[in-house]
Formats: sequence, structure tokens, C-alpha cells
Amino acid sequence: MKMKKTLSIITGALLLAASCTNLDEEIYSKIPKDTFLNDEANIALYTSRPYTMLQKWGNEQSMLTLIMQLSNEVAIPKAYSGSWGEPRYSEVQTHNIPPSNKLSRCGWDFCFDGIAACNDAIYELEKLEQNDAAKKNIAEVKVLRAYYYLLAVDCFGNVPFSVNKTETDYPKMKDRAFMLNWIEQEIADNIEYLDYDVNASTYGRVTKGVAQFILAKIYLNSEVWTGTKRYGEAEKICKELMDGRYRLADTYKANFSLNNENGPEAILAIPYSSTYTKQGFYIYVMTFNDDLQRPYKIGETWNGSMICQPDFFETYEAGDTRKSDTWLYGQVYNADGSPYTYASVTLNPDGSTTTQNLPYILDGSLAAMPAGEFTTGIGRFDGARIIKWPYQTDGSLTNYQVSMENDFYLMRYSDVVLMYVEALIRQGRTADAAAVEEFKKIRTRAGLSPMSASELTLDNFLLERQHELCMEGWSRQDLIRFGKYTEAWWAKPKGIDEYKLLPIPDLRMGDNPNLVQNPGYDK
Repeated sequence: MKMKKTLSIITGALLLAASCTNLDEEIYSKIPKDTFLNDEANIALYTSRPYTMLQKWGNEQSMLTLIMQLSNEVAIPKAYSGSWGEPRYSEVQTHNIPPSNKLSRCGWDFCFDGIAACNDAIYELEKLEQNDAAKKNIAEVKVLRAYYYLLAVDCFGNVPFSVNKTETDYPKMKDRAFMLNWIEQEIADNIEYLDYDVNASTYGRVTKGVAQFILAKIYLNSEVWTGTKRYGEAEKICKELMDGRYRLADTYKANFSLNNENGPEAILAIPYSSTYTKQGFYIYVMTFNDDLQRPYKIGETWNGSMICQPDFFETYEAGDTRKSDTWLYGQVYNADGSPYTYASVTLNPDGSTTTQNLPYILDGSLAAMPAGEFTTGIGRFDGARIIKWPYQTDGSLTNYQVSMENDFYLMRYSDVVLMYVEALIRQGRTADAAAVEEFKKIRTRAGLSPMSASELTLDNFLLERQHELCMEGWSRQDLIRFGKYTEAWWAKPKGIDEYKLLPIPDLRMGDNPNLVQNPGYDK
């Protein structure tokens, strides 16, 4: 809980800083900034605003939910009550996204608001005497800024580029190749200053492991992004990350539990708290309908309809415990373990009513939900719901303004192991890939047998990645890399290559005359 309490202090101090328009004024309870930033702990405190911007990741209209809905894992169909029928959800589901789409704009703003916060912090920190503490904190923010830019480059392609807070001209567009080279160089220039050790003091902060993870993503996706294969480099950087700093958790569920702070797989985590964080992680209001709030003692939901796409639901192997660890389906139970029932009221011919308490059973199958139900509305009992991050059942989740206690691992060690295995597969070394001991453990802790070399086809391996990393923010990128993103799936028609990139939001196009709309959206 220590990190989360520290976060509350950081957030409060940063709110004071954000409310100050003259950066030369005395802030933080009338302490002059030059005095405040002489202290190493206060330098870290001031550095934290770019980190608190990450907390928007778990909001309903932010980067995570945008990426989730662009994949074949999750959908938000119209609910049985008629809610959740806004066009912005169907536009994302069908990959027919106009530049006016609000969810796409929120994803864009997540990236560039984070970049702006980084630029502000770097501007102030570079004024200080460049001792070891200042250098380390500047390096952290620069690598975090590189991460924000990587998200933007992945989703939008060419992006406006600015790394100087004092720049007054409109930022100019830079293409993917330039940006990826810049990100690599930014990491190379700063990685030496980052912490190598992984402990409570570095939890939730940028370390050497975070920098290496970002490089692994660049190398693994290089063929798609630039046309150059770099799988050997991906193999090497992942192997460096597999040096003992991190390890696989004993169980899959441990990574997402209510008390998952400082877990062994956390390379970069976003700390969340029901008490201390203002930008919340509240997926429960999006996935639970009004019936389901009762057995979990949740005060309010939005009659949510965020469900597992039924065709994806049916891809799990028999015995894969990650299915039931991720999705709520079948008989629903109360917190005390008793079966949850639904009061069904029938109108009799004589005008009287009969009430029956029926078992509350959720059906996530494709047979239960024809694709047309996405627009006409799913039934009350349709769709497997999200429970990957277990919810408090103590009544503390009163409404969406209360965050869940679970921290979100933006970068997780299981992903490193899987990237390493994929790099081997793509180099034709499937026997070596099948022999990776930690890959075997990922399978066995999920109740499955290790995959043999003959089973390690790209199609099979993509499913393994999706089942392990479901809803962790990588599925869209993976589907593109494996050549599956334009395929048809539930309630989504076959797509076109141009729509692998998202449109630059029209409101942001109006903000900067240098922006050029992505192909396919400029009609």
C-alpha cells in the first residue's frame, strides 16, 4: 500500500502545480520551486506528473478501451435495455471510424497529453544542477515520453513531433521511420541513467527493464512498421530481460489480484487505489449489467455490455484456466458462494403475476449471440463478462468515481517470454522456441500441456498470446503483426489495409495546420 499512499501525495501536489499558470511563482505550500527541487525526493515528486497521466489508461474513454474494442477480444454491443447503442462503439467495432469518433480522439489525447506532461517536466528538471538524481529523473521522463510516442506511432502512423516545451510553432509531422529511429536513440542516450534493480522503490517507475521492453516491441514489429526484419535483435533484447530481475508469478491470477502491487511480473505498472487515485480503473461499470452489480455488492454500474466477443470466447482450449480467470460465464454466484438467481415475473391470463427465482446463467457462446445482436441488442443473460481484475465485494465500489484496487501492468514479464518465443519462431527455430522453460510454465500454470514444435504455428501462437495477454493492450498490434486485423470476426466485416491506422481526430486537425490526415480518412 506504500506506493499508493505516495501516489496520493504526488497527485495532490501536482494538482497545485497544474493550477499555477506562472511557473516562477512559489508553489507547494509557498516553497519556492528552486528550493523545492534541491531535494532528491522532491525531484522525483515533480517528475511524477507524467506518470499520473497514465492513470487515464483505465477510463471508459481512453487508450485501453479503444484498443480493446479494435481487437477481436471485446465488444460493446447494444444492451438489452437499449443503452450502449451510440455510434462511436459500432464505428470502432466495425473498423469504420470517422475522424469525428470520440473514442479515437480520446486515444490520441491520451498519447499527446502524456507527451506534453513529459515535455513540461523535462523543461523544469533540465534547469537543475545535473547531479545523479536529476539525470536519472530526466532519463525516466524521456523514456516515458518515448513510450507515449510509440503508442501514437503504432495507432496513428505519422505524428506531430515536439520535444521542447518552449517551442511556439505548430509541431510538424514526422513519419514512422523517423519516429522509431528517434525512440531508439532516445533510449540509447538515457538507459545508462535508469535503475537496473527492481524493488518497491522502482515499482511503477521507468527502469532499464521498461526501456528494454520498448525496444523489444520495436524490433518485433519492425517488419510491419518499416519493412525491415529485426527478429534477431528482438530475441537478444528479450534474453537480456530474462536475466532474473523478473520471474513468472506462480499463478496467472496473481498478476491481476486486488493486492498485485510489486508482483514479480510487473515491468511497468499503473498503481490504482479506491482511496488515493482520482483517475480511476473502473471497468466494472462497463461490463456488468444492472443485475450483476448485486451479487458483487457494487453500488452502481452503467448497465454495461462490454463482453467477450463470442467467436473469441470459443477459441480457448479445453482445460485452459485462463478462460474462467478472465471471463464470468455460466452460473453466477453471490459473494458468499450461493447461486445468484433472477426474479422472473410472468403475467398470468387473469392479470395476476407469478414470480420465479431462476438461476442466473451467462452464456458467452456464439450460438447465443448471432452477429446481428450487436446492433439490435443482446439478451439479459448473453455474453461473458470481464472478471480478469477481481472486484472488491466489500461495498466500496459505489460508482465509477471509485477506482478498483487492482494495479494495471502495462508491461508484463509473460509478454517478454512470449516475444522471445515469437522471435525464435519467426527465425525458423520452433524447436528452440518449444524448449523455453518459462514458456512451458506459462502453459502449465494455465492447466495446459506445453506446446510442441509442430504445434507452434503462427496461428496457434497468436491465440496463445491472446489468451495470456487478453485485454492488456497488445491485441490490436498483435493482430496486425500476424496478418489477422483485416479479417472478419463477430459483427465486424472484412476490412482494408488503410484502416490499420486510426484517423487523426478532426478536432485535432483543426488545432494544427501541419497535420495530414491518414489515407482512407481524407475523403
